[in-house]
Amino acid sequence: PGRRQGGIGGSTVSRGSALLEVLVIGALIVLAVAQGAVVAGRLHAAGDRVTEAAQIAASWAARHGDTEGATGVAQTAAPDAHIVRAFRTGDEITVVVRTRVSLIGSGAPWRTVTGRATARISTYRSNRG
Repeated sequence: PGRRQGGIGGSTVSRGSALLEVLVIGALIVLAVAQGAVVAGRLHAAGDRVTEAAQIAASWAARHGDTEGATGVAQTAAPDAHIVRAFRTGDEITVVVRTRVSLIGSGAPWRTVTGRATARISTYRSNRG
């Protein structure tokens, strides 16, 4: 009972073990897809965070003309950022914010996500002399 004859060469297949195999393989597939979705979500959220921090800092620097202060503004907006740079090129200020995102839990492997924003210095809106 619970067994059937069939298959190639007349082998015996247990219905219970076949069902168990399908369930285990299905669960592994679901776990892999879920892990992929979590990683994609982490990368997307980190990208949004560093891009927003760069935009806020570039806008602030365009008004105040202070690239050093802009790095502090970006660091406040994205406290987990490990690299923050602000530099001036002509009449524009660019802020680059980078952070590391762990792909699995709190350990390695990780990816670096970069946010960049450039703002034109406005002599009318700027506080710089």
